[in-house]
Amino acid sequence: MNGATKSLLALVAALAIGAGVYFFISKNHQAPVPAASPPPSPPPMQQAVPAPVPPKSDCLLPGPPPVPPDGRSASSADMALGHATIQNFVNELENYQACRNYQLDHAATSVTDAQKQTWLDEGNAAVDQANAIANAFAAQLKIFKARTPKP
Repeated sequence: MNGATKSLLALVAALAIGAGVYFFISKNHQAPVPAASPPPSPPPMQQAVPAPVPPKSDCLLPGPPPVPPDGRSASSADMALGHATIQNFVNELENYQACRNYQLDHAATSVTDAQKQTWLDEGNAAVDQANAIANAFAAQLKIFKARTPKP
């Protein structure tokens, strides 16, 4: 593994960790409780019953795909950001396909075979799009690695 690749991987890891810390802090930040306050009383002893999972009525296809950075001119930071953006988009496409599969698996008897086929085709098209954008990024990454100096 060359220095540029290590730098790129380190940057991607740092971005992922930073985003995770920000998400954790923003979601878990609570105002401090004054020392004089009594501790909250525990909830009554009841058995928690999980809520039923409602059927998904509609699946949202993510917006336009991100454009991979140009490997001929992109910096390591550009490539790392491009990777993170594309990985997020690919994950959204995979979630879309999972949603369509859920619809297929839990379809009411009134849903026509034509509608089921449409859901299947849409989910498969999302995976095809995910593969295409991942391959486009991989091609640009190859160009980037070819032009960056090796230690």
